[in-house]
Amino acid sequence: MSGQCGDFPPQSILSVSFVLSVVNSAAPLRMKLRLVWIADAEDQDSYSARETRVLLRAVGRLPNVVPLWFAVRSSDPPHLWDGVRVFPIPEEALGSTEYLSTLLSQQRPHLIVSDVARSSFPGAFDYLSRNGVPWVHRLNPDDTRSDWRPPASRVLLGGQDSGGGSPQSSFIPYIRGLDPAVVDGADATTVLQCLLGALPERNGLPSLGEVRFQRHIVMRQQLFCNSSLAQVMFELTNALVELDVPTVAQDELLLFAKQGISREEGLVRAGASKKYQRVLGSSNRDYDPENSTSVHFGLFKSGTRHAVHSVFPSLAGREILYTTGNHTVTPQAVRQLMSSFDMILAPSCHVLRPYLEAGLSSRAGAVIPHGIDPEVFSPATLPFSYPTKKDFKFLQTSFPWVCEKGFDLCVQAFGRAFSSKDDVSLILRTPRVLAPEVRKPTFSRLESIVREQLAKPGSPEVLLIERDAEPNQRGGFYTAADCYVHPLRAEGFGMTILEAMACGLPVIATAWSGPADFLSPRYSYNLLHSSPQAERTRNGTLLRYHVEPDLDHLIYLMRYVYERRDEARALGANAAHAAHSGWTWKHAATKLASALSFL
Repeated sequence: MSGQCGDFPPQSILSVSFVLSVVNSAAPLRMKLRLVWIADAEDQDSYSARETRVLLRAVGRLPNVVPLWFAVRSSDPPHLWDGVRVFPIPEEALGSTEYLSTLLSQQRPHLIVSDVARSSFPGAFDYLSRNGVPWVHRLNPDDTRSDWRPPASRVLLGGQDSGGGSPQSSFIPYIRGLDPAVVDGADATTVLQCLLGALPERNGLPSLGEVRFQRHIVMRQQLFCNSSLAQVMFELTNALVELDVPTVAQDELLLFAKQGISREEGLVRAGASKKYQRVLGSSNRDYDPENSTSVHFGLFKSGTRHAVHSVFPSLAGREILYTTGNHTVTPQAVRQLMSSFDMILAPSCHVLRPYLEAGLSSRAGAVIPHGIDPEVFSPATLPFSYPTKKDFKFLQTSFPWVCEKGFDLCVQAFGRAFSSKDDVSLILRTPRVLAPEVRKPTFSRLESIVREQLAKPGSPEVLLIERDAEPNQRGGFYTAADCYVHPLRAEGFGMTILEAMACGLPVIATAWSGPADFLSPRYSYNLLHSSPQAERTRNGTLLRYHVEPDLDHLIYLMRYVYERRDEARALGANAAHAAHSGWTWKHAATKLASALSFL
């Protein structure tokens, strides 16, 4: 049933060459000047805030200028206001340059106007002095009372009596009519014209005529981080770049950093250096945000204020949401999403189907699966050395989400299928990347399940291993085992199952939810399971569905594989062929480029 979503038509799969021909044959695109105005938003009645609104509203009416307001001390999510794109710079981000530099990297402005005192946003000014983008600063009373002056090549806003100017500086009038004290101001359009005209030789600002410009796919998530979505974004970006699809990787960690997310850039650089250099190089590409397609990798949280968790909209070009959330959605939520996004992508039919059933048009939804790297996940991968002398090894590896992944069922079935006399071991492996506050409650529960099993008389060997490896060595966790077990209750996709298949392992898994797209009796042992059961919140709201795998069937299949090893190895060889022939990251990237080329 690969590529099918029940009665919904599969997404067309086209060749990379055709997709590139569509992208590169686009008509010449008009480049617009992108103007960023950094102004305080805390006091909406201040002269500065009122002038900002008037000026940016006027800018928004100009055909060739895109106004963006970086709202200092704002807690609102990014939004459109009367044609102006508003992005928050919260209080906690004022002391450093990283948040601002991430925003500027995302928005690619041609001109920056700062209308805040240097004392209130200290990190910004040193950064603006270095980043090469034309920068204009309003010299305000706090600045004039200090010894600081902007660089002489910059423009000072205000009247001739602002103080602190230099022979190379220009003076721009205030907007007339906003403040009784401003008697010699000008209208907003004149102020803007003066602003642009004061820049010597336009300081490299782009021509506003017709220019040839490629459409880019901009991939937005945390770059080189330990989250599964960040890893999916990294692999898809690398595959797109390899396929010569114009692609830009955008690191947005600092825009929504939260507990449990951490960098593992050193690990990626050491263990996947070619991929690392490709993705890092793509992040430095120039592109036009207005003529790009942004793919946001985030988890949709129905009913929350911001609608999407871990997504910072660019409010430019086309916006796509790639979500892996394993839950139900309401028609209202779908309408809310489609007011912000042009398309919803999901890794499996199971994740996409609730959106379609809630009213999402089949043309606005597509399945873009995850994939494997055939050079990393292969039967020939050098095996990891597990601390056991047992001959036959069952393996389950995943983040330690006990209920969803079925770790408890795996341990229980193994304890009933085997004893200490059997030459067999169960290895439970989890990565060592979770932050302590996330790891402790989940890993502790898994530890207690294992201790409880080992305390039983005659228990077979169970090993709990918290271990990670460089990306190019992770296939060795699978090739060191003989069978992969994953009695899941619900999965958005089931990445570790596909990785195990690619390494030639026979797989025992629940062929429901995400894995149902790629599991088949031809190359996997599929567990029997119950009918889908509803999970609800405390107030009765339907959250999602899960199934309960058949424990007796799991016990039977584990014994079956253990006793019929030649048959199981042959099934694993079929699984490796299936994974390598249709489920690599290049296959996934081709589907992604195909889906986006028709927007």
